[in-house]
Amino acid sequence: MSIVNYKNAKEMFVYSNSIAPTNDFVGKINIFNEENSIIETELFDIDSLRYYAKKNCGLEVTENEKKLFETDYRGGSQGDYSSEMAEKINNVVDSLEKFNTSKRAVIMMNNKWWNHHDTDEAKCLRELHFRIEEEDNYFKLCSTGFFRAQAVDIMPKNFYFVYTVMNEVKNKLLKKVEFDLKVGSYTHFVTVLVPTRFD
Repeated sequence: MSIVNYKNAKEMFVYSNSIAPTNDFVGKINIFNEENSIIETELFDIDSLRYYAKKNCGLEVTENEKKLFETDYRGGSQGDYSSEMAEKINNVVDSLEKFNTSKRAVIMMNNKWWNHHDTDEAKCLRELHFRIEEEDNYFKLCSTGFFRAQAVDIMPKNFYFVYTVMNEVKNKLLKKVEFDLKVGSYTHFVTVLVPTRFD
């Protein structure tokens, strides 16, 4: 399976929409900064993207934000990754701070064993892997996401969440290491790609 490079999340989103449903989709965005991670659609405007990213990173959200932006279709319990997320992010930061070449800087989305009947725990995003790459005398924080399934219309929320996690890791690492660190690439692996959550 070859990895196709995309300029930004929107380009990958448009292509994914043209081929879904399909199996074993993978794509890479070489510079996964905020600008390249944003996709605004009828389902997700920038405010709802920011709300879900904050919530899923375990950051503080208000009841008013919850009322304004949260719907079952946009995520519900299955799309809630917030459980212990602050601790998981800190674990990744600690791993990369102490072992810059660590292969253990991983966030797992489930917190317990689950069976296929448990919809809430059958998270679509299974794991986020982080690494530091050196290129031209500077360091990049890169990430790879592994998805059990991906509904294309939910992609905007997933991309902005991953960007926000990467940014949280980068900002915390910058306080602990003596080298400069920029956001690098994001690689998106999907086992089953479908147009919508109903497919």
